[in-house]
Amino acid sequence: METTTPPIPDISRLFIGARNEFEVETVFAEKGAVSPDESHPFDEIFVLLEGEIELETDDGVETISGLTMRSIPAGTRHVTRVLTTPTKVVIIHPNR
Repeated sequence: METTTPPIPDISRLFIGARNEFEVETVFAEKGAVSPDESHPFDEIFVLLEGEIELETDDGVETISGLTMRSIPAGTRHVTRVLTTPTKVVIIHPNR
């Protein structure tokens, strides 16, 4: 049985502040890309600019598209699956 590796998104990170406590990520991803299944000790603001993704959190699975924002509270398990190409996302960690 052949297994395939999901495409790797193009991610750029900018850290701001005396202790790099504010982070902004820009993500360009292709259909099939999957983020790690993870949680963080800090809040995350997720802004989908273009495309369609499936966002899975502790509360369930949601398909979102177009210009959409979601707040993911600290400690919330989450994973994203990219459903269309191109997909563009900005992820903000205001208090990393």
